[in-house]
Amino acid sequence: MSCETAATASVSEPPSDLTMPQAGDMTHPTPAWSSSVVGVVSFYLPDQRALQGLDPETLDPDRDWDLFGTGVYVWILQTFLRLRAAGAPVRLSRTPPPSGGVLAHADHVERLLADAPAAADLTVVSARSDRPQQIYADLEVVQNRSSVEDFQIFIPSWLQPGLIPRSVDRGSRFENIMYVGTRKQLQGDLAGAEWVDALRGRGLFWDLRTASFAGNDQLYSQHRWNDYSTADLIVALRPAATRNVTSKPAAKLTNAWAAGVPAILSPDPPFRELRRSELDYLEAPSCVEALQAIDRLRSDPALYSAMIENGLGRAREFHTDRLTARWADALWHTVPARTNTSGCRLAARVRGYRAVARQVRRRLRKGCAPRERS
Repeated sequence: MSCETAATASVSEPPSDLTMPQAGDMTHPTPAWSSSVVGVVSFYLPDQRALQGLDPETLDPDRDWDLFGTGVYVWILQTFLRLRAAGAPVRLSRTPPPSGGVLAHADHVERLLADAPAAADLTVVSARSDRPQQIYADLEVVQNRSSVEDFQIFIPSWLQPGLIPRSVDRGSRFENIMYVGTRKQLQGDLAGAEWVDALRGRGLFWDLRTASFAGNDQLYSQHRWNDYSTADLIVALRPAATRNVTSKPAAKLTNAWAAGVPAILSPDPPFRELRRSELDYLEAPSCVEALQAIDRLRSDPALYSAMIENGLGRAREFHTDRLTARWADALWHTVPARTNTSGCRLAARVRGYRAVARQVRRRLRKGCAPRERS
């Protein structure tokens, strides 16, 4: 049970229009943590197999971009590293802290509570990523504004770390069309021979960079998801059955903006909530309409150039410094304001009792396990 469900008092959230001040500018002269009752915030990262023995605290998201390909590493480790680089009092841990604020991926919240020395003494913030609602957290960070209900905080997803933008030397060249992402999130028609033939007949090349998702603790570096240097257009149409899923990020759009590459996208809510005009992206529900949009861009160099310029401007809204400031404001201001209620503390105690019960059941199961014969 979330504390927002139990509490009747509410505190307004920071504005969700991506105009949060950046740390250090004249409107926000001191960092959020310097004026907060919250001390150190813990970041829970119990599984680290994909790091292959590397010390996570020595990593840099932009230098070591290939390690940040799944939700756990993007939302937990990257956020920790970005905040630490900004000077925030943060701690990375494989085990639950004894008390205080802790950020955990939605997949790890129940594990966090089950293993915590005192679950009732934690203020748990869950990074939902593209998972279902995590009801055991006090608050959730969600990556789309449309996912905000009663105990959510909206913070957009980070841009692709280590992003290499489209080469300026390409100018108005229009040859390479790219898709970056998992195979199951690509409409089937765009993975078939007819689509490739249709592009080839126009003198275009289909650069398909896909992976099959195999878990959060995996590496997906071989697909060069950070390199847009030779891309002239992004085409990303999701399967029709998944287009109404509001938990998916708008990362394909924001990364295209930052890379200086126009995009043709399916009519998904995460994309639409960011769209202000067709300069943001062209919408196409099918491969037929995607081809029509491609033909339009090829025949209208002015539109193509305008989309590049517009995208670079929009990408500034998602700059690392700006999102770091949003995270700092959320963890050191919004979270304590929204959890400092009697209802929230009651919910935490109930959660603590449940965690103790889980620990007892676990010990009992271990005690009842048959012993090996000597």
